[in-house]
Amino acid sequence: MYGNGLANIEHNNAHVLVNTVDSIKDKYTVEEYSDAHKAWFIQDIIRRPGAKDYVRYLENNMMPNCPITKFNIMHAEDTLGPNLGSMKGKRTTTKPSRVIMNTCTELSMAMACEMTLAVDIMYINEIPFVITMSWAILFGTT
Repeated sequence: MYGNGLANIEHNNAHVLVNTVDSIKDKYTVEEYSDAHKAWFIQDIIRRPGAKDYVRYLENNMMPNCPITKFNIMHAEDTLGPNLGSMKGKRTTTKPSRVIMNTCTELSMAMACEMTLAVDIMYINEIPFVITMSWAILFGTT
């Protein structure tokens, strides 16, 4: 897998193709690869912006006299992959859908009459917590 580019692994008629850095690096000249490393190094210095923001900084001349070009950033993304530091903390989560509970049913009232609730006090670092456990539905609270 090292050195020759693509590795083809065959197992039960399944094929896996692996791109190594060496195979991608062969697409660029030594100078372009060196400039890609410089682009990554500068990206770490300026607090790891995303690739789009990094290109925007260069296009708006926010980093005067910077030796890096847009193509160097694109080559760094292609050769070395996205900068992991620039990806942290930027993923968004979707808001979960609202849970609507109908609590006024005869079944829930019947279950409430027959429910056994175990209660205990637990101390963590001398801070008391009330722990409850419902035996009928195996629901615990703290």
